Amino acid sequence: MKTLRVELVTPSERLYRGDVRSVAVPAWKGEMGVLPGHAPFLGILTEGRVTIRTPARHADQGARRLSFHVNGGCVEVLPDSVTILADSAEALTQPA
Repeated sequence: MKTLRVELVTPSERLYRGDVRSVAVPAWKGEMGVLPGHAPFLGILTEGRVTIRTPARHADQGARRLSFHVNGGCVEVLPDSVTILADSAEALTQPA
């Protein structure tokens, strides 16, 4: 299964870094989903929810969905990575 490297950072901390199956961000013109192999893109974030879907770690442990609330910022999408630079953010679910 192909994955993306995702990093979610604010000016004061890194909230998440890891390989994921997909990520959805609150882009300026609506929610934008990103899968591995996505075309390069730079975008403006609005206030909203970032949703990250992680791959299953083991056969007995399924994929997880992590959520973060962001208050604006920007996103850089490359075919194998996504960098989310949030003005501020907080975890709604805790990464493992």
